[in-house]
Amino acid sequence: MSNRRSFKMTKIPMIFILCALFATLASSSPIGEGTINGDARMNEPDIKKCLESKPCIITFDFTPTCASDGKTYSNERVIGCLNECLKQEDKLTVASRGYCKSVAVPVR
Repeated sequence: MSNRRSFKMTKIPMIFILCALFATLASSSPIGEGTINGDARMNEPDIKKCLESKPCIITFDFTPTCASDGKTYSNERVIGCLNECLKQEDKLTVASRGYCKSVAVPVR
């Protein structure tokens, strides 16, 4: 009898984990909808050096966010960490949730 009860106790957390995973995947942006083109700024030499000296934690959640520089970052926390190392006049704001929309430039 104790084996059966033990099995049921481990089954509940597994169901919870699967439901949470499904909910996360269902709410994610479709792959191929846009391009993450802002995160590379984190590797610029001055910014990288600055970030090494600051306690800035970047999460792994994937929530594309469009910043005021017209680039898409993987999440809002990346923008926040980047702002820690930018001059006041270069600081970014969140322009919109999701990928930045590309603007067509007329050809002359």
